[in-house]
Parts: sequence; C-alpha cells; structure tokens
Amino acid sequence: MSYNDTYMIMAIGTAEKGRGLSSPNPFVGAIIVKNDSIIGQGFTQKSGSDHAEIVALKQAGENAKDADLYVTLEPCCHYGKTPPCTDAIIKAGIKNVYAGITDPNPLVSGKGFKLLSEAGINVESGFHKEEIEKQLEYFITWKTKNRPFVIMKNAVSLDGKTATKTGDSKWITNSESRAEVHRLRAQVDAIITGINTVKADDPLLTPRGTRTLRYPVRIILDPFLEIPIDCLILETADQYPTLIIKSDEYQCTGKEEYLQDCYCEILSAPCKAGFLDLNFILKYLAEQNISSLLVETGKILSTSFMRQKLVDKIYYFIAPKILGGLNTVFEELNIEKMDEAIQLRVDSINNLDNDIMMIAYVANNR
Repeated sequence: MSYNDTYMIMAIGTAEKGRGLSSPNPFVGAIIVKNDSIIGQGFTQKSGSDHAEIVALKQAGENAKDADLYVTLEPCCHYGKTPPCTDAIIKAGIKNVYAGITDPNPLVSGKGFKLLSEAGINVESGFHKEEIEKQLEYFITWKTKNRPFVIMKNAVSLDGKTATKTGDSKWITNSESRAEVHRLRAQVDAIITGINTVKADDPLLTPRGTRTLRYPVRIILDPFLEIPIDCLILETADQYPTLIIKSDEYQCTGKEEYLQDCYCEILSAPCKAGFLDLNFILKYLAEQNISSLLVETGKILSTSFMRQKLVDKIYYFIAPKILGGLNTVFEELNIEKMDEAIQLRVDSINNLDNDIMMIAYVANNR
C-alpha cells in the first residue's frame, strides 16, 4: 500500500500524548497499518520504557508482518536504556516505513534509515517536516546546539510593566493566564529563576492544577547563597528536584551543607562581569539531559538571557491594565537604534478571558 497522509497526521497527534513524559527522549508517535486498517499505535513512554514504535509493534503482534509503519521521527538504531527500534521493526517484518523527519541525534541521524533499507524495507521520509520539527523543537535544539531549548515567560500590563511603583506584582494577569503557565511548566524539564525573584515573590515554581507526569527541576541562580531558609523552595526541596547555582568564587561551607541537608543540589559556576555564566550553565544542564528550560524571572536575568541571544521562544502575557512607572521587563537592554531591536516572529496570539497571550520565536538566537 502506498503512503497515506491520514496516518502520518494521526501519528503526529498521537505523539502529543507523550509531551512532558518521555524527556530526554523525543515524544514520537507511531501508527501501524495493514489492509487500510490500524493494527497498532503508540507514543514514546517515559525514559527507559518503550519507544513509540515498540508500543505499536506490541499491539500489532504477529499481524505486523508486511504492514506499514508511520512514525514521526527516524527509528533509533543504537542501544541506550532500551534496544534499537530498528531491530524490532526488522524482526516484525514491516514492509514500508514512512517517517516524518531524520533524527538530529548523531548516533542515529540517517543510520536508522540505512539499516532498515539494507534489511529490504522500503523507507520514505520528509513528511510534514516543518510541523514535526516544531513539535520536537526541544529535542532538536538540545541535540544540535548542546543546550536546552529556552522559553521565556513574562507577564506584563498593557504598558509593559511587571509591577507597580511599590513593587506590587500579584496578580498582573488573570487565573486563565496563570493556568496556561502551569500547563507550560508541566511540559518542560526545568524552570530557572534568580535569587531576587525568590526573595521578592517566594515562588514555588511547580506545575499545579494540571496533569503532571513529572516535576521539572527548579533552578535558582544564587551567586552568594542568599536564599532565605524559610522560603517555599527550601521547604519543598524534599518533594521537588531543586538545583541551586552559586559563584565558584564564593565559599560558605556551612550554608552549602545546610542546603544539601534540605535536599538541594549545589553547583558552582564561573562568573562573567559579576554575573553567573549562562552559557556554562546551559551546557551543564544539557549534559544532565535537560532539553527544555523555562525562564521565569525578573528584569535583570531576563535581560541577560535576551542580550546573550539565548532565548528561543517567548510566552508573553499581557493584562489589560495600565500601571505606569519604570518596572519593565527589558528596561536594561538599552537598545539605542531601531535596527538593533530584537526581532520576534509571532507564532500565535490568543485571548485568555481578556488577557492576551502572544507566543513568538526570537530571531538570531544562538
């Protein structure tokens, strides 16, 4: 049977069921078809469990012989926490493999297709390429840039303010916007903020009120270990993974031991011009299999990420309120010429009960 686009579209939709579950593996969808009937389907399970192809093959059983496999990403061909999917596909007797995109992982890229072809399986790829690359943007950035995909979340008034002149910032946006943030938190591997935000807002930094398959790592940039001992982050560090990053020039053995006793992990990082080195931190996180990072912080750290071109995507929540004053997210960027402005490509604009959520990609990031 020749390629049928309906089944690839179904595979893309099936893949979404694994979003927020399978990391650091990409969330992939697979559909097995025989005689124009679906005999198996699946999505990638949590890390260390079955990939999408294996879930689908188990459903199809012996009936998979001479069937067609529709899969959003090139099947893996190396041993990780699980055996290669290519071995199982060949053993099952699949006749045709229709794949969305090539795997950017150097351990797989093109090699999976080659093994399948050498086994006599017809392999075709390049279906819905842009859509699947967007769906797997976390994984692709992690594998091609050696850093997590970085998402920045900001909540502002109509005139771009993050707080009143007294610093009051709760709540700028409404409950529907906040619920959207919790859904976003549930999808990422880690959430990062700065010590000033912790001291000012005492955030919990966890997804709440939404389906949570695992909790993201909470990361606090705290060069001099100023984190209050009675803050919510420390009070809940035994429940949610927590990493505190300090300057490698600052030594305070007693405070470090106390934080470790509170179940926090401590990382020492170099500083540049008085600020923790974000490139060093992102590389370290990538090595820890963190493929996506949500930045929830104030103007200093937001400006640092943006100035260094480390932001891939922005979720910008705008409340229909006017506050005045100087508390803007990027006031320290100090861009002098219009042609030096940071360019965004708007992906979508949504109305959330009178709040506006704009999702955009940042041009010319690193």
